[in-house]
Amino acid sequence: MKKLFVVMLTSMTVLALPVTTSTAAESSAFAALTSNYVFRGQTQTKDGAAIQGGYDIKQSKDDMGWYAGAFASNVNKGIEVDVFGGWKGAFGTQPNLGYDVGGVFYKYTDSNFSPDITELYAGLNYETAYVKLYMGSGSGISNYNYLDVGASFIVLTDVDLDVHAGRHLNSPSSNDVSAALSMEVKGYDLSLSLTYEDAAPTNEVEFFVTVSKGFDL
Repeated sequence: MKKLFVVMLTSMTVLALPVTTSTAAESSAFAALTSNYVFRGQTQTKDGAAIQGGYDIKQSKDDMGWYAGAFASNVNKGIEVDVFGGWKGAFGTQPNLGYDVGGVFYKYTDSNFSPDITELYAGLNYETAYVKLYMGSGSGISNYNYLDVGASFIVLTDVDLDVHAGRHLNSPSSNDVSAALSMEVKGYDLSLSLTYEDAAPTNEVEFFVTVSKGFDL
């Protein structure tokens, strides 16, 4: 599977349009407060609140080329810190058809909560719709694959709808789906999210609210 992943990365790089590096990199940061930190359908804070923040840097405003960043949040037992990086590009003369390849490293201060995990990913996108495959591994856990499919829509003026469906492909498999309405309220970003997942032993439905503020650096 990992050999196939390497082939996918190489093929995408060869077919992609060249990206110039003449423009200065764009960087931004954000701070957020959420009523529940939910990741792939499962709460990471036992349905409690979380304070989160992150930093992103990318090659260009049009999201083409390299990008990197970091994310941090409290979880049920300790702190989670993620570091990620990747490359986005487009195919041939189709600027709306693109790809995204990269990796994420998840670090937890309490190994009893979760071991440190490394994920590689490769995805395709058309306009606001995407499909992405994650391949993860970590000390003491089995290698896994996670398929992520989603899209974004404008439903009202200044109101966006993001929908997502995910599936853990390894046995025992499980699914999660989510929908989130986001809007700007007095200079802050407000998101109302609803998720469902069917992982054993019980199915879970989560509703949570997130308020965030972004900063251009």
